[in-house]
Amino acid sequence: MLLFLGIGILGLIAADRAGGLPMNMPRTWYIDRNLWIALGLVAIGAGWHLLGDRKSAAEESRTAKSPGRDGHARPPGVRFERVVLYTRPGCHLCDLARDTLEKYRDSLPTPIEINIDTDPALRARFSTCIPVVEIDGKIRFRGRVNEVLLRRLIEATPPRKAEPDQPSRPV
Repeated sequence: MLLFLGIGILGLIAADRAGGLPMNMPRTWYIDRNLWIALGLVAIGAGWHLLGDRKSAAEESRTAKSPGRDGHARPPGVRFERVVLYTRPGCHLCDLARDTLEKYRDSLPTPIEINIDTDPALRARFSTCIPVVEIDGKIRFRGRVNEVLLRRLIEATPPRKAEPDQPSRPV
C-alpha cells in the first residue's frame, strides 16, 4: 500500500509539473513541494522494504535450530503426524505444492499423495480446488501453498515425540 501511495504522490507531482492538475490541491502542495517529494520517496522505500522477504525459505530450512518469532531457538524434528496432498495428474500447481512441501521435509512427515480422480467422492469434494494440503486432519491450503503461512505453522508447532515402536526420522 505504501509503495503505491508513494508512486501516486510522485505521479501527481510529475503531472502537475507537466501541465497542471484538473483539480485543486491543498495549499501545502504548492508551498512545500520538497516535502511532498520526500514523502513520496519515503513511502516507496518503506513499501519496498515491507515487501521484501528477509530470509529465503531455503536458508530457513538449512538452519535446523532457527529462532522462531519469539526469538527462542526451535529444536529440529517433525512437527505433525500426517500430511496429505490431494492432487491430480498434469496439475502444475500440484507440482509447486509438492516442491514447497519438499523444502520443509525436515519439519514435515513425508506427504501422502492421493489422486482425486481415482475416487468420485474426492473428485466431487475438491473438483478444481486442487492441490489441497491436509495437515493432521485439517485442510490448511487449497489451490496454492502459501509458503509464509506454512513456515509460521511449522514455527508455532513444537516437534512431536517419537513413539517407541517408530524409529525417529534422521535430521
